[in-house]
Amino acid sequence: MKISTVIIGIALFAIVTMILYGWGIVKQKNQTSDLMNLLFSKGQDKIKKYLKQHEYVTISQVEQICEGLEAKQPFSRNKAVVKDKRDYAKKLVEYMLKTNQLEQEGSRYKMHKK
Repeated sequence: MKISTVIIGIALFAIVTMILYGWGIVKQKNQTSDLMNLLFSKGQDKIKKYLKQHEYVTISQVEQICEGLEAKQPFSRNKAVVKDKRDYAKKLVEYMLKTNQLEQEGSRYKMHKK
């Protein structure tokens, strides 16, 4: 085996290792926001599923629906869990109102008509 082949092999191995290490650092840095986005996405899906069967939902019902909700990324030990259901429900409803997924009628909410 030529010495140039060995040097090129070592250099390629070092480059691949560097890329994988950098990718891991970026994923770890963004993990908190990704978990929160995943948690909000799961909450939205649960609310939409509930509203397909019922016409209205209230904040207290959103709290009950989302109680114990958790989000976890593949190949990761870390997870996001809803601990303060009242705060989470308010933020979720505000987000869904802002993105026109829900309409408010008094203290109740319903699906936004397209």
